[in-house]
Amino acid sequence: MNKCLNCHKKVFNKFCSVSCQNSYSNAKRANKKFGLKRDFEVVCSNCNKTIITTEREKKFPQKEKYFCSRSCSNRRVHSTETKNKISLSLLSLQRKILKQPIECSVCKKLTFNKKVCSKICQGKLLHLVHPNLASKAGILGGIISATRQNRRSKNEIYFAELCCQKFLDTKTNEPMFNGWDADVIIPSLKVAILWNGPWHYRKITAKHSLEQVQNRDAIKIREIIKAGFIPYIIRDNGKSSKLFVESQFKIFSEAFN
Repeated sequence: MNKCLNCHKKVFNKFCSVSCQNSYSNAKRANKKFGLKRDFEVVCSNCNKTIITTEREKKFPQKEKYFCSRSCSNRRVHSTETKNKISLSLLSLQRKILKQPIECSVCKKLTFNKKVCSKICQGKLLHLVHPNLASKAGILGGIISATRQNRRSKNEIYFAELCCQKFLDTKTNEPMFNGWDADVIIPSLKVAILWNGPWHYRKITAKHSLEQVQNRDAIKIREIIKAGFIPYIIRDNGKSSKLFVESQFKIFSEAFN
């Protein structure tokens, strides 16, 4: 049988527990850094139990009180200043616990917020109070989201290049329709071409919202028609193919010749 190097209990190995091993290692590192004394015996100020601790005798003065555990430390007599701090913290915690819930203005569920319980109810409340503002905010959010997610495939880029060669006034991805754009715009023909990839027709990833994409497409087409342009939709299967692009350009040129 051996003795634990930290607490001197009888053990088969060097330490009786992981905590003793960590304490011993920390004290050993402190000894090297500060030149501290290791085996420093003190008496717990609460239960009078003899404990071994490590004090920075060369750096700090000796403490007045020592405790063997957290429970003994919690039983110590606090000063007036500490008591006031504890009272204030407990009072603030009690106010949070005793805060009375109120009914949500929309769904009537109990909530600790001011008026609504969730962002969904907040949007519904905004639509009820300010319907014009809510609709404008929704359209603006859709435009911003669509702009951030704008991706141009190789097929779309090649189709735009063919259009630029034949139609000199060709424009690409310009927000000409009340903030909405089209992939290729030919003002002389009054045509706005929408090159729709597979994400416009089927769910691609877990975060991809097909319903949201199709709602944006419907709004975009409506705004294009309002501007006096013809929406021309080309459905792309997602594979890069010059033959496919050239065939679609031929069909388009014949339709608007």
